[in-house]
Amino acid sequence: MKIIHKLGGRAVKKEGEGYFLLTDKAGSYLSLGSKWNITHMQGLFHLDKNWNMYKSVENIYLDKDITEIENNFTHVVRRYGDSEEIFSLTATALIYEVKNYSGYINLDLDFRDMFDFDDKKRIYVIEEEDDTILIHYKKHRKYLAIKGVKDYEIIGDWERREYLYDKVRSTKHDFYIYKAMRIKCDGNLKLFITFSESRKEALSYVKSGFTNESVLKNILHLRKKSVCRKENLTSNAAIYALDSLRTIIGKGNHRLEGVFAGLPWFYQFWARDELISLKAFMIEERFEFVKNRLMNYLNAIDETGRIPNKLPSSNLNSADAIGWLFKRLYDFLTILEEKKCLEDYFSKDDFIKIKHKLHFCIEEQMARYMKDYIMYNDVNETWMDTAVNKDDGRPGACIEIQALFLSLFKLMQVLCKHLRLTYFGYGTLEKLFVKHIKKEFFKKGDLFDRLGDKTIRPNVFIAYYVYPELLRKYEWMIVFNKAIRGLWLDWGGFSSIDKKNPLFQANYTGHNNLSYHRGDSWYWVNNLAAICMHSLDKKKYHHFIDYIYHANEEELLYSGFIGHSAEISSASEQKSEGCIAQAWSVATFIELIEKLKRNT
Repeated sequence: MKIIHKLGGRAVKKEGEGYFLLTDKAGSYLSLGSKWNITHMQGLFHLDKNWNMYKSVENIYLDKDITEIENNFTHVVRRYGDSEEIFSLTATALIYEVKNYSGYINLDLDFRDMFDFDDKKRIYVIEEEDDTILIHYKKHRKYLAIKGVKDYEIIGDWERREYLYDKVRSTKHDFYIYKAMRIKCDGNLKLFITFSESRKEALSYVKSGFTNESVLKNILHLRKKSVCRKENLTSNAAIYALDSLRTIIGKGNHRLEGVFAGLPWFYQFWARDELISLKAFMIEERFEFVKNRLMNYLNAIDETGRIPNKLPSSNLNSADAIGWLFKRLYDFLTILEEKKCLEDYFSKDDFIKIKHKLHFCIEEQMARYMKDYIMYNDVNETWMDTAVNKDDGRPGACIEIQALFLSLFKLMQVLCKHLRLTYFGYGTLEKLFVKHIKKEFFKKGDLFDRLGDKTIRPNVFIAYYVYPELLRKYEWMIVFNKAIRGLWLDWGGFSSIDKKNPLFQANYTGHNNLSYHRGDSWYWVNNLAAICMHSLDKKKYHHFIDYIYHANEEELLYSGFIGHSAEISSASEQKSEGCIAQAWSVATFIELIEKLKRNT
């Protein structure tokens, strides 16, 4: 199958096996690809009021073999020789077009919450109202409306489907889907498909989609024009992928805008993931959005001096999200100052508020989590948040947590400057902490991943990224060289643990987490590592930087959900694994692209 990306007069193409993902930026997404989906989390999904992803359409396809998938950003074209389908997902309706095809269009359904595996009492009622087909799923009182059908026949059969990627992940992989109907097409056909919990709304939406087709498509076009402003197609693909995860939930006073951590299953606002991703939005000068998200998190600081791990909430705590909040505030103020527009976004009152919150967090962090000048965290509180059979989970004192704490003082110095206050007391504390942290963590050329733990992991790159002042340049080079020897993967990434460690897994093991932080290569960390190597010594490390860039580009364009960056890859060979469209993967790639462009 040929994979094509087309933007204006530019196009790239390559043979491959990929799938597509479209979002409406309001919580719904469509993912299809080859004739059969590889996971039950593909299809047409809708975020409901309880923050659950609900599936309606399993698949819609022609009775021919797919030969090409073409990503046009606003829409996707799926070709079958001379015939083609065009998918446009708007906030009102899915617009599905078929051109140059005589035969039947197959519509398969699978109404269920993403993780609801109950197959009892599954009854679909298919009826017509005026010129619209209305499908009622009685069990959950959901409705699918389809407008534009001229002739069809009801199939009404159940068919067992086995999803290969779900099987690889060792999750439930066999489902029964409902083969609802075959829709007759003589040449060209255009369908409008809407979903709702209300019969009246479903019919209203589908009528609106039909009536306002040109308006809805123009909105998609304007979005593409606003987002895709680069000359390079790869850059535009990355930026558009990240923008597609920027999502508005709710309306009016209940409206909330943020960045989904990933799709198909990380459809929440994870603090750590979103804060790391915000640097890319700064690069794209989405300053109002960035400020809103940063101030939203600032207001969410609790009595412990931390922020919630995610929205909706979870049982996992985060030791590092608060550090990333203040790191990104520091980055944001720096960028605005460079562009001479700081006063357009922050007032003196804003600086006072941020300084007050920052001072509070420093005090609480020291009182609650510090011992002998070292910061401690509990099991699964860092970004490496899995423990298998009580192994690992990284409890104790972790190197990137120390660096993130130190980075708080860099922001404090900036705030003191703008408020014309002395930094002397904070500066004395910063030097004291640096001295003790370096003494305890850096010994004989080893920068410990955890206090007393010489396991080689890529967290040293995160430490450099947030607080390079911890070591001298030659010391960082020693640390980086050791990390490269222990972690480098020839396809262009880093393992999440030393390849000689007994916990190392060469291949992705899926849902059991055995490989997740014990071998799997994380695209966001690879990008951060390349950024760090470029800052430290771009000539010395150019080979590794180039390999990381090209591995990311290949994965973005031609693997997994085409035009999106996956969460992880097996160490043994490059693949698109984990969550197949991940915000911080593509956000840090945007940051790497900018770093290479500026050559700084």
